[in-house]
Amino acid sequence: MADKRLRVNVNSQAIYKVASLVSNSVILSANAFLLGSSIQNQIRDRKRDRRVEGLQLTAEIAGAVAGLTKVVINTVSNNAQPTDL
Repeated sequence: MADKRLRVNVNSQAIYKVASLVSNSVILSANAFLLGSSIQNQIRDRKRDRRVEGLQLTAEIAGAVAGLTKVVINTVSNNAQPTDL
């Protein structure tokens, strides 16, 4: 069999286009990663904010119940007659 040779001519324009393609691919990949990370962080922040708001509401309700209980106990204690007990 005869040797078959492949001849490739590479010019500066072809090298530039390949380098540009590789560069754009890297930039696109980096942007996709940053966008995904940003979305994940926003979701995480929203979940954390909802938990904090829920805990704050729970603490406010607990404080209100404690204050109401104190008022009721003080009122009952001040108005209690020995015959009522």
